[in-house]
Amino acid sequence: MKKNGIIALIVVLIIGLTGMYLASPYLAASSLRNAAMESDSDKLESLIDFPSVRESLKSQLTVAMMAEMENDPEMKDNPFAGLGAMMLPTMVEKMVDAFVTPDGVAAMLRGQKPNEKAAPSLKKEIEFTTSYVNLDRFRVAMRNTEINEDGPSLVFERRGFASWKLIKIELPSGFLSKPNSPN
Repeated sequence: MKKNGIIALIVVLIIGLTGMYLASPYLAASSLRNAAMESDSDKLESLIDFPSVRESLKSQLTVAMMAEMENDPEMKDNPFAGLGAMMLPTMVEKMVDAFVTPDGVAAMLRGQKPNEKAAPSLKKEIEFTTSYVNLDRFRVAMRNTEINEDGPSLVFERRGFASWKLIKIELPSGFLSKPNSPN
């Protein structure tokens, strides 16, 4: 009888740990969303790897802006285009550093602009879709259903057994070439 009890306990323990292992990114994404709603800077700091997020955004924005400059017919013949291309990484760095803060990320998760001062409330038209990339990476894709447009995706990375951090914000393709839509 004792042997069956020990085996049952081990099976329950394995099932519980597996459930915790697999459910942990969903809990981390939910915690991030709740911290954004509450504008809880300390909680956001603990859930986000800000240096990784900043670096990923800097590289994405620099590449996108360089492509926009190269494809702009007015810039092709502009003698100052080279100067602009040289200054672009510095401008992107300053812009990303200014907006990738706990308040800026919280605003983005609520569907607001980074510097928007409106009261924190989740816009109903923002839809979140979650999926595993692999066992150590998890993606939360955002979509604005009102204007039928993809938003950024949040990539989480496992840090320990059941702990996750946001490490990357992936901008949707064509992010800079889309016309600004009213908020």
